[in-house]
Amino acid sequence: MRSSVSERIARHVAQAEQDGILFRPPRKEIRAFRRRVDTGELVEPFPQLFGRCTFWAGLELWRKPYVIIQSLARYDEQLIFSSFSAACVFGLPVSLELLEDVYLAVSPGSHTGKTGRFVRCGVRATPGIPTFARGVVSGIHVTSPEQTVVDCLCAAPFPQALAIADAALRLLDISSEELVQLVRRYGGRKRGVRSALRVASYADARSQSGGESIARGVMIQEGFVVPELQVAFPDVLEPWRTFYVDGAWILEDGTKLVWEFDGKDKYTRFAGEHGDTVARMMHERQRESRLTAVCDAVIRFDYRTVMTPGALARLLDAYGVPRVASRGI
Repeated sequence: MRSSVSERIARHVAQAEQDGILFRPPRKEIRAFRRRVDTGELVEPFPQLFGRCTFWAGLELWRKPYVIIQSLARYDEQLIFSSFSAACVFGLPVSLELLEDVYLAVSPGSHTGKTGRFVRCGVRATPGIPTFARGVVSGIHVTSPEQTVVDCLCAAPFPQALAIADAALRLLDISSEELVQLVRRYGGRKRGVRSALRVASYADARSQSGGESIARGVMIQEGFVVPELQVAFPDVLEPWRTFYVDGAWILEDGTKLVWEFDGKDKYTRFAGEHGDTVARMMHERQRESRLTAVCDAVIRFDYRTVMTPGALARLLDAYGVPRVASRGI
């Protein structure tokens, strides 16, 4: 009997994994599944969703929240995902710490707030737009991209919100000024709308990754002059080639300070283009040596530096990056 139960559980979980999701058993079987979590056979990364340890461990960190959302959507078609969860479905760069909970849209007057790992958000009617204007992405019901972006900008810390705003310009094919108007239209008197308007005013579609945007957000918070993005520099050995850097400051005296964000996503792409680790390192060293021939400093930092309070500011101060008269945020 015990063996048949184990085989049935294994079969259900394996079938779910073939579809790229976690398995949600009937309530009466949850205890049997949790016993297998205790033995290390299964994991329960979200309440009542189960998968094999090897399946879950094999997923990239950025994909895990999406798999949870996809699994919930498969077992309950009535769910409408909102805020950071909807942004994840749209492919916007949402920091993992903002995806610990799952955000659901509910009608005004319904119960809102956090219950367990669900956060229910009331969606108010927007003039000229039906309540719950929404879409379906890969079978997942989500609030409209406009509503989703505005909700995220109102709720996220400034640097993380800026990452979403930068990407939203590309997703919606709009300008920063149009994003400001979108926040006014969908934000209304929503809590956090003033912060969202400020975020929107700094949005820049030239940012190439969420990490770069978050770094720029910290720079603005710390009161540094907003850098130019994707600045082109000539290759001194091959003048027909151009280097693009993540950002740069060109000072009044002609000093050129370049910054580049070293993120895992960047090195993943880089490895695919340039082969093994040795070749990658050699290419990067050559690139940086040529950059230093046409600029005065190359400032490199990673996500850990960006997220450590005060660390990025100390680094930029050491290189003489200018600050504005008053702090940004």
